[in-house]
Amino acid sequence: MKAEILKENEINEMILNMMSYKNKEIPKKRKKKAQNYIKKESFNKSEIKSNVETFFKEQEDTYKFEENNTIQNIQNQTNEKEKELNDYYKYCQDFKTEYKNNWSDAMKQSEQMKKELKDLQIEYIDNKIFLENKRKMELESIFNFYKEKLLEIKLQWDNKSFCDKNIKNIIYDILGVID
Repeated sequence: MKAEILKENEINEMILNMMSYKNKEIPKKRKKKAQNYIKKESFNKSEIKSNVETFFKEQEDTYKFEENNTIQNIQNQTNEKEKELNDYYKYCQDFKTEYKNNWSDAMKQSEQMKKELKDLQIEYIDNKIFLENKRKMELESIFNFYKEKLLEIKLQWDNKSFCDKNIKNIIYDILGVID
């Protein structure tokens, strides 16, 4: 739109310049010879017409060339932007896929870790119970061992006369607590 207005303005300006130039020359030529003026005028008209047509053609070719260059440039930029957008879209899709894969892997690992933790808790409780039972059995066996020893000592002391009544009383007290 602006290019058309520019063309019209340039053409009008050029015609006005030619007319003003022609008007300035006409009075000088009229002073000379009228016949000569008519020939020059017709020659000038054809020359002007030829020049104007040449100018219009050159301007039209220039504008067409600029228009083609502009269109080509716009198409190139559009193609570049489209390629950039496609590349970015592909990057986003790849990132989304990778994120989903990583997320699902993380969720699987989390579930697996929860299961392993639960298994470890169960194993810990089982081991704790086992160790408690084992310790209890060891303590009971030690307790029974010493109880038997104390009972043996008691029997030996009951059969004999002891010098120290305090030791005998202590052993009886211990056996009283044990039973």
